[in-house]
This record gives sequence, C-alpha cells and structure tokens, in this order.
Amino acid sequence: MASGCIGAGGVIRDEHGKWISGFSVNLGMGQVLDAECWGLYFGLKLAVAKGLSKLIVELDSAVAVQLIHKADHLDCHPLAPLINSCCDLMKQVGDCVVHHIYREINCVADRLANWSHNLDLGVCVLDIAPPWASDLLDEDLIGIPRARLFCS
Repeated sequence: MASGCIGAGGVIRDEHGKWISGFSVNLGMGQVLDAECWGLYFGLKLAVAKGLSKLIVELDSAVAVQLIHKADHLDCHPLAPLINSCCDLMKQVGDCVVHHIYREINCVADRLANWSHNLDLGVCVLDIAPPWASDLLDEDLIGIPRARLFCS
C-alpha cells in the first residue's frame, strides 16, 4: 500500500443535519486506511466530549467499517489497538451504529480531511462550520448527486 501525507476530517450533525461540531486532523505520513481509522477515533472522541448518547457514524471506507464490525477477530492486525480504542469510545456513546456511505455523499468530511493538509500536525476542532462548508452541508443533506471516477 502506498504511503503519503494523510489527514482526516469529520462532522457531527443533529437529527436535522445541522452542524454541531467538526474536526480536521493532519496526521503526517501514513496510509489511507490509517487516516480513515484515526478519523473515526477523533470523531468518536469528539462525540464523547460533546456528551452524545446516540450516534450514527457514516464512513466512506468500507474496509474501516469491516474492521469495526470484526474488532473481536483482529488479533494481529496492525490497527487492532486503534480499532479497539474506537470500540471502547462507541461503548461510551451508548447507542452507536457504524455503516458505509460513498465519499460523494460525504463531501463535508472529505473536504475537512483535505483541508487538514493546510494545518500543523494535530487536530483542530471546529465548533462553527467554516464558511466554505455551508453549501456542502446542504448538498450532502439533500443528496445532490456527484460524479464518481473509477479506474479500469
């Protein structure tokens, strides 16, 4: 797997799709799956810090979702400690479900992840949505279709 500069981002919305909080984290160098799992970890930490007791987590990494669902069987996987930490945070939330969605309907999180490359290493918590995110928030909420490129 190729390594490079990685970052993660996420947004917590209320039941109406309105911004509660978000984050962007510059993770330095690593692999894409590392970024996806660290993004889940930081998002769950933020949810716990906000005192949320019900959470639907939407990840655009099917592999990360599979790792969470098979956390009891990861034994020697290099990300097992991080996945186990995520599972512990999910228990703290209480009612927490994780499922896969496509990046094209998760544009705010994708943009926050890309924005992380402009930051110093570490996490930046955003209690107010950045101005550039408002249109994307609305588009994600109503499901504006976007083109998806596939390599053949």
